[in-house]
This record gives sequence, structure tokens and C-alpha cells, in this order.
Amino acid sequence: MTLPVQPGPMQAPTSPAESSRADDRTGEQVHQNGRSLPAILTICIPTYRHAATRLIRDLAALRGASGVALVIYDDGSGDQALNEAHAKAIEHFPGAARLVMAPVNLGRSGARNRLVALAETDWVLLLDADMLPDDDLFLSRYLSAIAEAEGPELVSGGFSLKHVRPAVDQRLHAAQARQSDCLPAEMRNRAPGRYVFTSNILVHRSIFETVPFDEDFTGWGWEDVDWGLRVAAAFWVRHIDNTATHLGLEPDHRLLAKFGTSGHNFARLAAKHPAQAQSMPLMRAAQRVKGIPLLQPVARALAASRFLPDRVRVLSLKLYRAAAYSHYVARK
Repeated sequence: MTLPVQPGPMQAPTSPAESSRADDRTGEQVHQNGRSLPAILTICIPTYRHAATRLIRDLAALRGASGVALVIYDDGSGDQALNEAHAKAIEHFPGAARLVMAPVNLGRSGARNRLVALAETDWVLLLDADMLPDDDLFLSRYLSAIAEAEGPELVSGGFSLKHVRPAVDQRLHAAQARQSDCLPAEMRNRAPGRYVFTSNILVHRSIFETVPFDEDFTGWGWEDVDWGLRVAAAFWVRHIDNTATHLGLEPDHRLLAKFGTSGHNFARLAAKHPAQAQSMPLMRAAQRVKGIPLLQPVARALAASRFLPDRVRVLSLKLYRAAAYSHYVARK
């Protein structure tokens, strides 16, 4: 069934005619599970051609799930079978839940901004569709963080690879993530804005209202770092160890494509945050390798080679990205 997006508490449909209309303002279609339990937290999950059904099922089984709301935002995929699977999944969620289906793709930043606008609570938990909570206390820790908060803040739980077994063509991404992304809270708190990964963060909605995602970032990469740096400049950012597993490891060819084509986003980040960008090893490496002939294709080939040790492949991946980004940065 589909319902118009409306402000206020989530309610069950009132008639068959109402269930088939789209919102006149956005063209969005909505499916609700009919529950209207009070909640202080809304879990917001953006998705685009990626099933969130396993995540929805696992969230429903966690302690405290009946006290939270859930919004799934399909960012214009047009995938009817996937949306039917999501609609079926939210029927079993113990709290109030909605599936919102957009008619067009808004992109990574636009979808998150829209999700927050749809949330009806002061606190929002952003989770990517390919994440999975690492233990049964995942929601309980975030609910405790809300109870402890003295004002608007961002709480980042971090992520891991605890529940994933990388395929052969995902080993490079797994090795890169373990080295650069799967970091303990103690380390992330040393540069709180830099390590805000929007795949698993608890945020007070007033922060989103003050610091929305920059929708001029296009494609993949760096919009979350830009947003995290801007948030950290105005609000308290706290990292805790409340990890979720990143199930969506990329195969080698997709990872290399993302790293090789996101230089324009890195350039936008550097223009907005020159001091922070200059402190990044990636920026310094890009400046140093600028103009070195054949470095980019050679580093790419080494990173793609599954016969090399993971540490060599990760180093080659870093050189490949630095060489790709060097076209967008000035030599120091």
C-alpha cells in the first residue's frame, strides 16, 4: 500500500483510496506498518538498489527496538521487487515504521537531508543499508547516550568487519578498511570531525537543521568528511565504541573505480577545509606524486593483483588514489 507523506505522528491508513495516493509536493510514495508507539529516536536508513531487509530484521530483534521509530528511504531506485521486500520487512518491526519511495534519485547528501526532514523525533540514528549491528546492546548504548546528553551532539559508533567474510575480490577493500576505517573510539576522538562516518551515527536533529549535508558533492566520496568537519566546528562530536559491521565491501574493480573518480569531491573538500585537508597524508601524497608519469596505471595494476600480499596492495591503492587526486591539487 502507498500513502501520502504527511507531518505529525505515524498513523495507519484510513481508506483504500488514501493508501494509493502520492504526496503532491514530492511525488513520494509511503508504506507504513500502522504502529504509532511513542519514540525518542528515529532510525533513518537511505538505500538505493541495495536490500536493507537483513538490517531491518536485526534491528527489530534488538533490545529497545519497540521504543524507536524507523524510516527507510528508497532514493529513486524504481525497483518494485526491492520495495515490496522492504515493505514486508517493516511490517515486523515492533515500533512505528515507514518506507518512503522517492520518484527521483537525490544522491547521497540529498537523500540524507530528506530522511532527517521525515524523522519526527529530536534524535536520529543514521545507518547505511549495508550495515549490521555488532551486538544486542547496539540500540541500548545509543539510548543511554541520549539520556546522558546535556544538549545537541553527534555520537559516532564506528564500524567493523566483525560479521563479514570477504570474498576473494573483496580482500583489498577489507584490508583497506581495517587499516583506515575500523578504528577504536579513542583514536577517532583525536580528530573527531575527520572520523565521522555517516554509516553509523546518532545526531540531534537541530544539528542537521544548522549544518545540512552539502548536496554539491556528487557521486561517491568525501561528503561525510566535509559534513563531519563542519559539525565539529559548531557542536560537540563524541566517538564511542558501538560498532556496526559494514557488509557492503566492494569488489576490486568498483573500489578502484570509486577511488579513481572521486578526485573532484576531494578537491571540493580541500577548498572548503584547506587546513584540515593539508594535514591529511592523502593530500601530501597527492602533491608529492603530481606529474610522475605512469604512476597511476602502475599503482592500479599492483592494487588489483590478487597475488600480492594485502599490505602491498593497500599501499598500491593509496598511491593510486594519490595519483588520481593529484590532477585536482596544486603541487606544494
